Parts: sequence; structure tokens; C-alpha cells
Amino acid sequence: MREWVGRGVELRDPYDAALVRSAPREIRRWLAKAIAEEETARIVSTLGIGFTVWNNVAVAKTGGNIDHVVLGPGGLFAVSSHDWGSEVRMSKGELVGEAIGDDEEPLRSLGANARALGRAVGVRFSALVVVVPDDDLAVAYEQVERGRQAGAVVIRRSLLPQLLRNGLGGSAGESIDRIFDLRSRLQSSLTFV
Repeated sequence: MREWVGRGVELRDPYDAALVRSAPREIRRWLAKAIAEEETARIVSTLGIGFTVWNNVAVAKTGGNIDHVVLGPGGLFAVSSHDWGSEVRMSKGELVGEAIGDDEEPLRSLGANARALGRAVGVRFSALVVVVPDDDLAVAYEQVERGRQAGAVVIRRSLLPQLLRNGLGGSAGESIDRIFDLRSRLQSSLTFV
């Protein structure tokens, strides 16, 4: 925002709604994404001692990143936070919505990054999760049933803690020994953006 407003300009509140609305579309999208990531990071940081969270994890092979990697009793989750500012829904295994660009494939992108990171570190993610503001999803969550992204979920932000604690329906979760093994492997291997 400082770059757009002008160098040396002191911003009282970079999240000021009037200032954000007056910004160019691309800056508004970047800011909305950053705020969504911060909100998800805040939520997962309150899950408790049984969880380990890594934010902005770099994926060298793809040049991308995973917003949040969360390890806990429910499994190992690759989490991406978004706020397109309009309602989204699942269609043919991908998220679609008025504000999602034709060239954007949030689930496929998260899936590619998670597979590349999993191969590099030697882990397998229990689920891919795209988190959106509560008002942007008509249902509590939607899950991809078939195809390469099977098991991927788009979920309302307020329901994320429940998903991370319980895992996907029917999943057995992780044993304590397995969690400690995964945590050690991830801790020694992950790099950050």
C-alpha cells in the first residue's frame, strides 16, 4: 500500500477500508490475500500444543509456496487462504467464482505444490484445504470426490479448527509416534518464503 500511495507516506492504518477500495484492483487482491493468510495464521495458532504450524512454506520445485502446513492429531494439512471478495463454489474439481480469474486454479495449484513438497520432504498430506471467508461459501464445506484432487476441501474459515482437529470424515488421524516423526522430518526440511 505504501508503494501505491507513495514512498515516505505514513499510513495510519494500511487496512483502512476507504484506502483499500481506492487502490487499483491488483493491489486490492494482494491485500485481501495477505489479510486472509493472516487471519488463518491467527486461527491455527490458537489450536494448542498438539499442533505444529509452518507459515509461507517455499516449494523449490514449483517456485510456489504453501500458505500454511499444519500437523496435528487429524493429520498433515496443506492449507491455502483466499478472499476473492465474492462467493465461490466447486465445479468439476476446481473452485470457480465471479472474481476467480480464468487462469486461476487454486486447488490444482495447491495440489501441485503439496505433491512437490511431499516428494521433496518424504511426507504425504492428509488433505488439501482452501480456506475462504464464511460469507463466500454457500455451504459449510465442499470436498472433491473424484480425480487428481480427490479429498481436497474448500471450507469456511470458522470451521477450519474443527477440520484440523478431527481430520476428514472417516480418517483415522495420526498416532503420536507418527506425528513426532513427521514433525522432525518437516522441521529439518522446510524453507520459507
